[in-house]
Amino acid sequence: MRAARQGDADSYKRTLEALAPVVRAFARSAFARYGAGPEEVEDVVQETLLTVHLKRDTWDDQQPLLPWVRAIAHNKLVDTLRRKGRRMHLPLEDFAETLADGQAPDASSLDA
Repeated sequence: MRAARQGDADSYKRTLEALAPVVRAFARSAFARYGAGPEEVEDVVQETLLTVHLKRDTWDDQQPLLPWVRAIAHNKLVDTLRRKGRRMHLPLEDFAETLADGQAPDASSLDA
């Protein structure tokens, strides 16, 4: 990353390519606890690498790179979880019979 910050494009490309699987593994591990899918993992990877790119001048090159990247990934993961909330996605097919008969469920049965 030090060489990349000095304008070495090849070094920068190699740095990002090396960081992607590290961030992906971190995100996959963290999301496994929350039941998130692979699309959320890839979103976090992309958002993390974009932030690394945009904020690369804020990295203190006297410090290790990985903790800085991991902090960014953690923040992106938290942002994703906040956006996602606790929504539950149920396939419409699970309710096909109910929808087909046109009958509304009895309200008293919903209170159980």
